[in-house]
Amino acid sequence: MTQMPRFDTAPPDDPAALFAQRRTAIDLIATSRAKTIRVALFATYLYRPHPTHPEDDKTRAGWRGVVREQFDEMDRLCTILTGRDPLDEVPSEICTWIAEHGAANPDAVAAFRRTRDLTGDILRAAETDNQTDLGVALEAHKAYGRSGFFEKVTGFCDGLWAHLDENRHQEVMAAKSAAAAISRTLTRLEHIGKHVRLVSLNASVEAARVGDAGRGLGVIAVEFKSLAEEIQHLAVTAGADIRKMAGGTDSR
Repeated sequence: MTQMPRFDTAPPDDPAALFAQRRTAIDLIATSRAKTIRVALFATYLYRPHPTHPEDDKTRAGWRGVVREQFDEMDRLCTILTGRDPLDEVPSEICTWIAEHGAANPDAVAAFRRTRDLTGDILRAAETDNQTDLGVALEAHKAYGRSGFFEKVTGFCDGLWAHLDENRHQEVMAAKSAAAAISRTLTRLEHIGKHVRLVSLNASVEAARVGDAGRGLGVIAVEFKSLAEEIQHLAVTAGADIRKMAGGTDSR
């Protein structure tokens, strides 16, 4: 049994998780190459039994089961290419993304469907144990695989990767732009903090000059000084965090 890629639930505001989901979807499509090879292999077992030690019915039933499994998975993939997953495991937005890419690559979609149909021909012949039909279906399946199906799968997946990389680049650039805007705001806050601190120092000097009459002003000046220091500290700390984040996006 082939190991199907598994999809984890991704929060809509988690770009990394969404990226992982799309990567899993590409893996799901790429496995169609292995499915095609498995169909040809087990169909060959069914068509050419061992000349001196023919396999028992249970073994042959297992081989038919493998062909059935591959057909079901190829049929599911063809449905996903239309924009929905019959098993409801692939998120709808991912199915839509794949379907949009499929609409722009109709030849590749047609190749997936043709391979599914050829697999269906093998399955029907195998389940009825019609060796003549099985031989014809197997040869047609192999011939189509050799005619460029694997290259179409690779090209389709490469296109999805290119789109995924482009989106990731745009997300990184948007994050860097937002970080730059925030940094400018923090720099302004830092300057405001310095100005407020200077005003509070002047107020303290003036309060000390007038003596008891300026005691209230002195209290306010101390509070403004504390506020200014807090603003400056937050601005410097947040600025360092933003620069660290921006450095992380540059390394991607």
